[in-house]
Amino acid sequence: MRIEHVIEKVYNPEQLQSAWHQVKKNAGAAGVDHMEVEDFLERGAELGPMISRKLKEGIYRFKPARRVWIEKDGGSGKRPLGIPTVMDRIVGTSIHLTLEELFDSEFSESSFGFRRNKSQHMAIGHVQSSVSEGFEYCASIDLKGFFDNIPHDLILKLIRRKIADERFVTLIARALKAGVIEDGEYQKTHKGCPQGSPLSPIISNIVLNELDKELENRGLRFCRWADDFVIMARSPRASQRILSSITRYLEENLGLEVNKAKSCAGEIKEITFLGFKFYRGKIGISQKSITKFKNKVRLLTKRNNPLSMYQIILKLNVFLRGWVNYFKIQEFKKIFNELDGWIRSRLRSMQLKKWKNPRKFQSMMIKAGFDIQRAKRTWIKMDRWQSTVRQEVKYTLNLQWFRDWELIFLKDFVNCNSSPVV
Repeated sequence: MRIEHVIEKVYNPEQLQSAWHQVKKNAGAAGVDHMEVEDFLERGAELGPMISRKLKEGIYRFKPARRVWIEKDGGSGKRPLGIPTVMDRIVGTSIHLTLEELFDSEFSESSFGFRRNKSQHMAIGHVQSSVSEGFEYCASIDLKGFFDNIPHDLILKLIRRKIADERFVTLIARALKAGVIEDGEYQKTHKGCPQGSPLSPIISNIVLNELDKELENRGLRFCRWADDFVIMARSPRASQRILSSITRYLEENLGLEVNKAKSCAGEIKEITFLGFKFYRGKIGISQKSITKFKNKVRLLTKRNNPLSMYQIILKLNVFLRGWVNYFKIQEFKKIFNELDGWIRSRLRSMQLKKWKNPRKFQSMMIKAGFDIQRAKRTWIKMDRWQSTVRQEVKYTLNLQWFRDWELIFLKDFVNCNSSPVV
């Protein structure tokens, strides 16, 4: 039976308050009205009841999102991001909470993205369990510009299948068709739900739940995180067959465009999923993720960085902590030690450059316990990367020196028995 009286949930003051707390927590940039989260905080007593009243009376209107372009992972071009106004984010979050309450129980156990009590680590574990059971092949399908190309008719049809409250459906339609402003020009949105909208996560799951059901009806193993998914198979022939048939289903039944250049079928070890790879059933970090990691560390550890070593390590630690908390489930012992050693070499090179004078390094050698005469005979080129491999440099700027600076060691975040690389 389809559900009536849904709009009441959206304009309920308690739910709007809960939505506001989420928006405030996420912060984010201002929309086209230039209102910041802090501005709304000051006027919340006035604006909160106004939002509720307009929703109740059916006269709430969404403003266009402010379109910006951000770099894709790996620097392979840019992708659009829509930034709604603060008030639209509050209403969108309230709609999201309502849809989540009504639809989430119907979602597949193999769907992990944007769902409570599910994580990317759980998704990776789900794939690994299938690999361990002999599913060593897969079809990996890339949806071209998924969020910006979902047909509005499909979204509204799927919501109407469960919800009979046309006031609620109309509100969602208004959100979808609010348009965007880019470089001062208004553009209509005839399809899609822009990334940056609070609605995009739940709508992606509602739409792709149709795919999940199709895969389950066919008895296929799969794992999905939003529009990123892999379908498991036991043989290369089966994976190719799945790729062809599911591509056809997505394009013909859901009206979604498949990026055939980025979609493929083959051994699971050749596929990257959520930044990870699977080698003989063990979880590893993809080369693309390692390259992206090193590029970020290089930016933070440029030798001409004017900040003090303490400030540099402070900034570096913020990045390292977030990165290793995500990738710590990887199961290869050497990689974190190797990356730790490379990071320390970067920092040694920076420190030598900051000291400038080789005599400064000689005095530091003496403090580190070197014989005075040996220290005076040692001459280090302070601006050369090659100097970081000198034993005198490694001994002077040793593991304890970095510990004293409170540098994070990646290996400390995992159960790893191998010895540190200097």
